[in-house]
Amino acid sequence: MSIDELLKERFGFDQFKEGQRETIQSVLSVAETLSILPTGTGKSLCYQLPSYLFSGMTVIISPLVSLMEDQVQQLKQQGEKQVIAINGQMSYEEKEWAMANLSRYKFVFFSPEMLSQDSVRLSLSRVTISLLVVDEAHCISQWGIDFRPEYEGLQRVIKELAITKVLALTATATEKVAEDIRAKLFVQKPTVIRQSVNRPNIVYEVELTDDKVAYIESFLSGTDVPGIIYFASRKRAEEVARELNQRTSRRVAFYHGEMINQERSLIQQQFLGNQLDVLCATSAFGMGVNKANVGFIIHYHLPASIEAYLQESGRAGRDGQQSLAVVLYQKGDERIYRHLQQDLAETSRQLASLKDQTPAFIRAHKGQLDELQEKWMDGYLKNYYTIEELSAALALKQQEKSQQLAQILTYIHLSSCRRGYLLAHFSEKMKEINQVCCDNCGNYGKILPESYLKSERNLNLPKNWQENLKKLFII
Repeated sequence: MSIDELLKERFGFDQFKEGQRETIQSVLSVAETLSILPTGTGKSLCYQLPSYLFSGMTVIISPLVSLMEDQVQQLKQQGEKQVIAINGQMSYEEKEWAMANLSRYKFVFFSPEMLSQDSVRLSLSRVTISLLVVDEAHCISQWGIDFRPEYEGLQRVIKELAITKVLALTATATEKVAEDIRAKLFVQKPTVIRQSVNRPNIVYEVELTDDKVAYIESFLSGTDVPGIIYFASRKRAEEVARELNQRTSRRVAFYHGEMINQERSLIQQQFLGNQLDVLCATSAFGMGVNKANVGFIIHYHLPASIEAYLQESGRAGRDGQQSLAVVLYQKGDERIYRHLQQDLAETSRQLASLKDQTPAFIRAHKGQLDELQEKWMDGYLKNYYTIEELSAALALKQQEKSQQLAQILTYIHLSSCRRGYLLAHFSEKMKEINQVCCDNCGNYGKILPESYLKSERNLNLPKNWQENLKKLFII
């Protein structure tokens, strides 16, 4: 069966979106592929479709439980029963049964932390793995050394399990991030598929304000489309959600990684099913969430980087209609990231002070380390780095974060085209002038209000969110 026939028969689509065909053909014909496709282009199809042309299992490495659940649900709705997500939400008995019965499944989702466990890799060594997929592969570069050390070990797992086909998927990657992925993940030199990050239907704006809640309240009074407000603070996301519920008629909820699994799943399904209008969320929400009619993205706090901003703002306008991405800025907002950079620098100095100590001394003082520092000790120092190398790598990461903050502040204070600046960050140039572009372009206010404030975006949305929620927990 050809890939076009399979696309129609299995997935119900008549044609591929940009980059999908090229990615699938690469997966089928070469060993390693890095595919960089913009948000909303259906990256999951790029591994799901070729998997049906392979006889063995597809293993998907995913950074978030919510993202795994969303992909599992999507596959189940397509009629796929041989799919499971094996993660920390399972009981010991459920995990043991799943690992003993891996051969039953076509698609298996893991976190990098789960894959780092010896018992998990031993079980995987007993089955045939036709394809390993790293979803949201930019996490290898952006979440690795200072947040998720287990991403550094994926290449070792690929070699250990003798996996011959690897696909990495991401929506945004500068050449530096792409090089990080090549070096840390792939065994050979991958084929790279890259599409433009430009989203012509998204209009970019920065609003300088000393009262962000008042701005959002006014904004929501003039639009009826769904949207997401991103926060760097879980506490502030909850506070603003409660304020907006009191001060507006919109249905607002909060979402962050500290909520229990059932709460997050409920909120996600209600948002997807149009039972909620606005989510006040941290970066824990959004990866893999396929809601086409999101009309606006507001960043209450500064995005962590230009790459993160393109990821998060790109969740608007997947239906192709005019959408808006706004960053709210108040003088001093950058302090939250400077504190994080100082913490990282201090950790680097602490680790450097241990370089002349014996392994016994380091083990004896592990109790003085925080959770992430312990992960570095147990993971990096055991498998990858000496203390000197780890300290130097953390210092380099701190410099990168300082540069990322400087780039975001440059974006905030731009007087020239914001879209052009975002594209230039990814070494792209504007190919044509947008009819509506950004608040720094003269045509911004003439067309935008009629384009996104009141629309028919609520049509053809899933209404059976309760049934979808039930399916999430039948794994």
